[in-house]
Parts: sequence; C-alpha cells; structure tokens
Amino acid sequence: MKCHFHPEIDGLSECRLCGRALCASCAVEIQGAPYCRECLQSRIEQPLPASPPRVPARGPSAKVAGWLSLLPGLGLVYLGEYLKALTVGLLGVGAIHFADHTDAGGIAVPLFWIGQMIYTVQEARRLRRAGTIEEPEPEAAARPRAEKDSPLWGAILIAVGTLFLLDQFEMLDFGYIFERFWPVLNIILGS
Repeated sequence: MKCHFHPEIDGLSECRLCGRALCASCAVEIQGAPYCRECLQSRIEQPLPASPPRVPARGPSAKVAGWLSLLPGLGLVYLGEYLKALTVGLLGVGAIHFADHTDAGGIAVPLFWIGQMIYTVQEARRLRRAGTIEEPEPEAAARPRAEKDSPLWGAILIAVGTLFLLDQFEMLDFGYIFERFWPVLNIILGS
C-alpha cells in the first residue's frame, strides 16, 4: 500500500474519514486517529451540522420495572400489563408449590424469579422504544371510565384473598385445588 499523495513512499496508516493510505509526513494524528490534510481542511470549511437536541425517551423506566419485579408481577403492573402480571403471579405460586412438593423443584423458584425479572426489564425497554405511553388528555375527566378502570381486578384480588382465607381456616384445601387446576388457569389467562 503506497501513500496516496506520495506514490513512491509506503503508506503507514489510513485516513479515518476517506480511507486513503498515508505516509508519516501526510498523516495528521488527532486523539490517536490518523487524518489526511484534505479531510481536515474540508471539515474546517464546512463544519458538521449541529446535532439536534437530545429528547429524553418517553415511556416506562426499565430500572423501575426491574426493581419492582423483585415482587413477581409488580413490575408488569407498573408497565400496565395487568393480565401478564396476574399470569406471572400464578406461575410464581405454582413454582413455589412445585418446589415445596417435589425434591427436584428447588431450582424452579430462583429460575422463575430471575426469568420474570429479565422479562419485565425487556418488556419495559420494548415499550419505551415503541413509545406507547401517551400524554393524558385534558378532557379525560369528561370521558366515561375506560376499561382499565373497571373493578374486575379488584374482584379478582378479593376472590383470591377469600380462597387463601378459607385455606387458612381449613375450610378449603387450596393447595390441592391449585395443584390440580393451575394449568387450566394459565390456559384461560393466556387466551
């Protein structure tokens, strides 16, 4: 490889901008990178356009979602993914139940816990890239209640709490019911 400007001399480096071969006398080194004089002159005459101001990304924070997911499902609630949060919660209870009733299930809980944390952080990053979080409209108070505000989630939590309470009073064997029917619950929630 010969120098672009001095064809009789071997080139020692290449210009970072144009890629031409440069000898030691032609190369101008700036912060450890070689440049040719023509490229530097053109940059001085026509400086780079100013970059647009950086607009902070809108959307949920992946860090907040990750920290909230220390309690399985809570990070997904923060993201507004309520059905996924309920599914993750049920799977967590299933993993704990599986670990409690089998010898090989001890690894299921940590794997599930770490996996749901990673999934929650990835989901937060996806939502942030997609920019799905919208600004609230000022006339939102005048509109009728949205589906998201329905009392369905409160009713579901009351029902699950009642089942746990009946289990504590030994009126119902919730462990047996959950052991038999938790796959059906996952199928229903997944559809």
